[in-house]
Amino acid sequence: MMHSFDASKATIEALTKHSVIPDVINPNFVKPLGVLSAEYSKAEPVAMGNQLTIKGTQSKPTVHFAPEAAALKPSDLLTLVVTDPDAPSRTEKKWSEFCHYVESDIKISETEGGILENGKVLQSYVGPAPPPGTGPHRYVFLLYRQPVGVTASKLTEIKGRPNWGYGTPATGVEKWATENNLEPLGANFFFAESS
Repeated sequence: MMHSFDASKATIEALTKHSVIPDVINPNFVKPLGVLSAEYSKAEPVAMGNQLTIKGTQSKPTVHFAPEAAALKPSDLLTLVVTDPDAPSRTEKKWSEFCHYVESDIKISETEGGILENGKVLQSYVGPAPPPGTGPHRYVFLLYRQPVGVTASKLTEIKGRPNWGYGTPATGVEKWATENNLEPLGANFFFAESS
């Protein structure tokens, strides 16, 4: 089993290698507080930049978070997002970031091995649909801790999926998370591409 430092270091290295840091996540994010994992099916796990099929990723995945010791309190509320910084392509950012999913007020299930569940969906899940010929798109999962006392109803409304409703290319979850004082806890991502 990896030590938490090793897992944390490996996460940051993978995010940096594939430019998720700084394209999606602020470069100040240097210390994940646990391991965020997601699985569409046994054949389609999200594993730090692996390639998944478009067909296999159209339904909302099961997402787990294994926090470091004492990183979370039972009362903590969490927000999970899935975002695509490569819409419509890695070089053309007019729809970037594209918001694929947002769920807030999540609590970690102690009984179900860290499954994230029973939150309030702010943007329903939309599976990857990268345009043909635009190369591999990064689909980034991020988990945040909400400030104490802040529930989904107090979070800034997301007014659209392209650019997260901000209307500015290459804008997305970092701006929204900063507006709402959300603390990043973990990240993961996969690639999908239309042939």
